Amino acid sequence: MSQLKEKIEEIEKEIVFFDEQFEAFNFSTQFGAIIAGVQSGKTFTGCHWAGKKIEEFPTKNGLICAPTYKILQHSTLEKFFTVHPYLRAYYKEQKGVIELPEGGKVFIRSADEPLGIEGMTIYWAWLDEAGMMPRLIWVVVRSRVSITNGQVLITTTPYNMGWLYTAYYLPWKEKKDLDLSVFTWPSIKNPFFPKDFYEKERGRLRPEEFARRYQGQFKKMEGLVWDLPEDQIVEPFPEIKTKAEFMGAGIDWGFRNPAAIPVCALWDNAWYIVDEWYEPSKTTAEIIQAAKNKLDLWRIQRFFPDPEDPGRIKEGTDAGLNMAETNNDVKAGVSTIQQLIKDRRFFVFKTCKNWLDENSRYHYPEGQEGKPFKDEPEKIDDHLMAATRYVIHTYQPAKMVKPDYVQKKRYNRFRYLIRNPKI
Repeated sequence: MSQLKEKIEEIEKEIVFFDEQFEAFNFSTQFGAIIAGVQSGKTFTGCHWAGKKIEEFPTKNGLICAPTYKILQHSTLEKFFTVHPYLRAYYKEQKGVIELPEGGKVFIRSADEPLGIEGMTIYWAWLDEAGMMPRLIWVVVRSRVSITNGQVLITTTPYNMGWLYTAYYLPWKEKKDLDLSVFTWPSIKNPFFPKDFYEKERGRLRPEEFARRYQGQFKKMEGLVWDLPEDQIVEPFPEIKTKAEFMGAGIDWGFRNPAAIPVCALWDNAWYIVDEWYEPSKTTAEIIQAAKNKLDLWRIQRFFPDPEDPGRIKEGTDAGLNMAETNNDVKAGVSTIQQLIKDRRFFVFKTCKNWLDENSRYHYPEGQEGKPFKDEPEKIDDHLMAATRYVIHTYQPAKMVKPDYVQKKRYNRFRYLIRNPKI
């Protein structure tokens, strides 16, 4: 008998799930998602599912991932080790791994660095609070279990209408991907959740927020900066490449954070986001090369870089990119695009999936008691958003309006002609 099995049998106890939990715990598709209300028992289910996978694959590798290091340490892992206290002794925090006695490893990662998962071959993965994670995590994790045909469990509240909704929930609901399962239930399905509190929150919160937080239903996040209507998310049309009056691209530099290059086209008095490049852990040279690739593809006339890094701007200029002096007034830039959306002069191609995902999470901070409300967006995962603002707020097409003194001169001359018809 293995060391791990001996440990498990020493502390074996009965776990009672309610029906929906039990069904989710035993999902049979390759990918399963528990999308449920807060404090509804979804993370508890995830802890036990991960423990089952460790017992099933003691010599193989798995993954536990949370959106941030703080959530990972103070929520996900804390609950995991409460459920499986015998595993804490094998946890090497500095390495970010649980080294199992049989030789397998459970990698412990946060979604802050999506490419920290690249290179792994894993037999299972648990993504806790995945609704907060960037779309790139979903892309990377799927590729890491492709060879092993390993299972992935998602446990989350539906925080926004991002990739979890568009790339997971809708394909499941429309039966377009039979490898997906979804399990959902409200907070009060947990027998320990207080029903009186549930009803108080129903009366206190807006219906959309209550549905999202306590009923596990997809609704738009409160306080979105750019609340883009669905009919302004459009199918790509190739003729914009030749008909656009102006083609520009923003550059938000990054290394640990993703670098971002949105391509923006001005056509018929409206702006279109037509393409994107979004990659973490890229050097300046790689970012500049990506910009040059977009230059060739879209005939970009000007680049609008983050002005906070003049050294990188100079490197881009030396490499042949036409760099503009960027206006980085956040409030004014946000307002410019808000007005364009309101006037129905702002559209996004459906193919810009990272842009749409980031926009679904781009929000103002909630006001806190005793503290002034900050009228600027949360500066978290806003790389494509910032770079879009650089382009659209900085570039101002020439207005066909003459200065006041010219108009006045014309007016006087017109009156003079009436009085002097012979001139």
